[in-house]
Amino acid sequence: LAAVWDVTQKSVHSTQPCAKQKYRSNAHSQGLLDGLLMLRQGGILFDVVLLVEGKAIQAHRILLAASCDYFRGMFAGGLREMQQTEIPVQGVTYTAMTKLLDFIYTSELELDLDTVQEVLCAATLLQVQDVIGFCCDFLFSWLDDDNILEVEKLADIYGLNQLGEKIRSYLLKNIQTFSRTPVYRKLPPEKILSVLSSNDLEVNSENEVYEAALHYHYTPEQVEKDGVCLQDPLQMLEAVRFCLMEKHVLQRLHSRLKQCPLRDSVAAALRYHSQELWQPVMQTPLTQPRCSSQCIVGFGGMYSSSALVDNEERFQVFHPSWGEWRSLAADRAPRMSNMGIAVLNNFVYLIGGDKNTSGFRAESRSSLLQSSESHDPSKNHSNVVTGFTLFRFEIRALTWPL
Repeated sequence: LAAVWDVTQKSVHSTQPCAKQKYRSNAHSQGLLDGLLMLRQGGILFDVVLLVEGKAIQAHRILLAASCDYFRGMFAGGLREMQQTEIPVQGVTYTAMTKLLDFIYTSELELDLDTVQEVLCAATLLQVQDVIGFCCDFLFSWLDDDNILEVEKLADIYGLNQLGEKIRSYLLKNIQTFSRTPVYRKLPPEKILSVLSSNDLEVNSENEVYEAALHYHYTPEQVEKDGVCLQDPLQMLEAVRFCLMEKHVLQRLHSRLKQCPLRDSVAAALRYHSQELWQPVMQTPLTQPRCSSQCIVGFGGMYSSSALVDNEERFQVFHPSWGEWRSLAADRAPRMSNMGIAVLNNFVYLIGGDKNTSGFRAESRSSLLQSSESHDPSKNHSNVVTGFTLFRFEIRALTWPL
């Protein structure tokens, strides 16, 4: 009987609700903000007056302290303003202060080109971080080649790292066109050098980086008319990865130069081009492709038919942004399967394999290639390599950056 009673008691307790439960209202915070706005609009319970440019702005002390560090320190940090009912606020305009209070009471901010700079100044002084972020976003939305210098100065003056990063992103994406503007040469050299050195620089070829480097020191017209002195030490040329430029371009440039630092750099790049088999062990930061994305590369495979198609694509690449597989050029390279694969310094080695001339049936080991191809997709060029296959796809961990 005692055992039965104990079981019954447990059953009853298990059906009873928990003694403590917590509830949260999703509408409470907005309702509280709406209530404070109603107090402001009705002029109720104001307990502080901000004096800005000789004009009075009434507010609620507790809301100001809860909204930004500046007023929290003023009203809760033991300062004399704790006892004052009128507080002079220096360094901000009346218009900007009004907009900041509108945001504090409503969480909404209206910006325009005429007032964004003074609002940004006020938000920085009063440490209203959300408003600083909104101003940065607004300025970036209007960023172009004509006003980038002014926006860059604002970012420096107010220490706006997030706006500085947005400007950098703009330069990385538009360097080819922006480098042809007069404003380009007015930006700080250390920032331009950093952009030109970046792996994230969006260019079609390293030749564009070379031209952009020259445009910082000379006008586009001077560069096009060959009115530049390449013998001079030009700082921006330090960012150019000459090893990524085409060999015939380097040869033509080398022939124009007398002994100078640039000639030494071009000569080193030509040596790199002339030693293709040794390139995997000659890697430096100046030989790395400019890329930040990764994709999947597929090599070879087996034919469903014994008939070979002359234009059959040998290698395929898939990038998430494309959403599809695309073909890579591989002149004279046989389609292979069952290959050994290795990676060294972003070079892929494909060793041996079957030629697949008999459909899906793999060939005997006696048919393995004794000589094969070396291919560099960046040059669309293949070379015969005896004994193994070397394919340069400039990859990272079996992925090929584009």
